[in-house]
Amino acid sequence: MTDLGTLGGAFGFAQCANNRGQIIGQSSVAGNPGACLGEVGGPGCHAFVWSNGVMSDLGTLGGDSAEAFWLNEAGDIVGSADFAGGQIHDAVLWRHGVIYDLGTVPGDPCSRGRGLNARGQVVGGSSDCHNFLHAFLWENGGPMLDLNTVIQPGTGYQLTAAFNINDRGEILAKAAPLGFIPNDDADLGHLVLLVPCGLGDCNKTRLQTAGAQVGVAPPRDLSPSLLTTDSHPGMFNPLRNPLGQRYRILSQRPAAHD
Repeated sequence: MTDLGTLGGAFGFAQCANNRGQIIGQSSVAGNPGACLGEVGGPGCHAFVWSNGVMSDLGTLGGDSAEAFWLNEAGDIVGSADFAGGQIHDAVLWRHGVIYDLGTVPGDPCSRGRGLNARGQVVGGSSDCHNFLHAFLWENGGPMLDLNTVIQPGTGYQLTAAFNINDRGEILAKAAPLGFIPNDDADLGHLVLLVPCGLGDCNKTRLQTAGAQVGVAPPRDLSPSLLTTDSHPGMFNPLRNPLGQRYRILSQRPAAHD
């Protein structure tokens, strides 16, 4: 057992590791008396990456706290970070020691990154800063895409958050019934698997929902956005991604209850 240490505070926890032996998590910093318990973590809890025996503070967007939630084999890290004042947080991507603000779904004040694949595609949830409202996909320099706009209509569900994305572009997400009260999301949701139309024929696929078959919309071209001038050189490859299409919901299962 190896003690990873902290960033100067009394508490820390590790979130996940990759095959290179890099580890990410969250740690309190010097002068912070509180514990870091995940997500918000409290003031003075920063995201870290541990590599070759050294723990490094990943920084924030000017606020007091940040969380690192997932990393890929290239060492890219996704999570969220606070702005100054501590009330607003955005999903972020850390790469080569640089923090990138991924923004939010238009109309939402906050977001959190949750999953990341080898292509650097990021998924997570955009929120009212308390409850997830819109699952998102971020790729090729942005902007953030509301996944509700690229699934078949008529499902009766709103995708509230995406938890993970594999290297094929398949996304695990949470879907709540339309009209749900946001703080009921944890109790009323379903787990769904979103499959890019490039991995199947969305024109022929149909979804059985509430006793009725729902047709799937045809593929839609989502051209990669241009890189911003402050993007890291070589950070994104606009030709790498076959996900310029719609998604289909492959399966739905009721969420487990505590």
